[in-house]
Amino acid sequence: MMAAIAAAGEGAKVVLLERTARLGLKLQISGGGRCNVTNDEGDPRRLVRMFPGGGRRLLNAFHAFGKEDLLELLRRRGVETVVEAPYGKVFPASDKSTDILDALQAEMRDLGVDVRLNTRVSGVDVEDGHVAAVRTESYVFPCRAAILCVGGKSMPKSGSSGDGYAIARAVGHTVTDLFPSLVPLKVEGVGGLAGVALRDVEGIVLVDGKKADGPFRGDMLFTHSGLSGPVVLQLSRAACEALRRGATAEVRIALRPGATAEDVDADLRQRFASRAAAQVVTVIAELMPKAAAALFLSNLGVGADRPVSQLSREERRRLVEGLLAWRFPVTGWLSFDIAEVTAGGVDLGEVDPKTFESRIVKGLFWAGEVLDVDGYVGGYNLQAAWSTGWAAGKGAARAAMEGGL
Repeated sequence: MMAAIAAAGEGAKVVLLERTARLGLKLQISGGGRCNVTNDEGDPRRLVRMFPGGGRRLLNAFHAFGKEDLLELLRRRGVETVVEAPYGKVFPASDKSTDILDALQAEMRDLGVDVRLNTRVSGVDVEDGHVAAVRTESYVFPCRAAILCVGGKSMPKSGSSGDGYAIARAVGHTVTDLFPSLVPLKVEGVGGLAGVALRDVEGIVLVDGKKADGPFRGDMLFTHSGLSGPVVLQLSRAACEALRRGATAEVRIALRPGATAEDVDADLRQRFASRAAAQVVTVIAELMPKAAAALFLSNLGVGADRPVSQLSREERRRLVEGLLAWRFPVTGWLSFDIAEVTAGGVDLGEVDPKTFESRIVKGLFWAGEVLDVDGYVGGYNLQAAWSTGWAAGKGAARAAMEGGL
């Protein structure tokens, strides 16, 4: 939609081909239906650091169309936004993702964009190194410029099932290895805690014993198969990438972010001194949900029903260590069906970083998640979609009109 708006705004005749029965399915379900439309970070140099995949190649796009440009477009359409602390997430003030979708559709209508629903693209025709047409299952659309914004493999129910990668390979593009990002992780032995949350914790991920990403602070959620929640989703990319290449991955969760071992030990000794006859699990449950406390103690080899007065110094040391780094070896990840983002995609070295035009096929442009671009939680991935779509739309319009369309 943003690519269509940018191209039509340049005066080009634009047809938008949508595979599903309605526009913006993934947009509508983002942020739990609230739509974390962007992030409050406005400096492109800092923004690119929030993309472990392809960040540096987005610098030009963020300069050309950034957060303020998006918010101004939305304000013109009557959509006010709010910033949520502490992570700078930007949402529509109404908390309705449909307001964002309505604004984009209104912009397209006013610019004369021709929207075709239930139209699945099957390929791109190339003649003499230049795009000549876009093929669907029932029609061929001749064109001088085409933009593929078909998404990745994540959340296929939204219409993005990986079609773009086959099209990219067919015209000679390289597609880098694909794996899920922002996805729940599998760990063993936590199924009994499904639905239990740990609030305001801090997490890191280790790959082959060395820190690979983090720390990230927020909430964590136990699931039937492992771990989820904002902290885990942030760490999932590094964990998935490690497992994919045969390395080990371990998530470590600090239940006392920012505290030192001395701080935690002093706190435990004070709690134990005032509750000498209490069971260990009762005291530890003051620091986390009781169900989680039982598993926590079991993992550390500390008897949950023992009086705290009977704990040895070594056992107290293990408690301190566990509160600062509860360890969860990662065994896998859940599927692309629920992953929020696809890591990997069309090789960014094969596209122009200013217009996202293919270096292989003239007049063919790429934008959004089909590219080898992926960011952290916080509205970053949507901002990448807006910015790359805008850049590709402008570039495609110029390419089309130079060809006489």
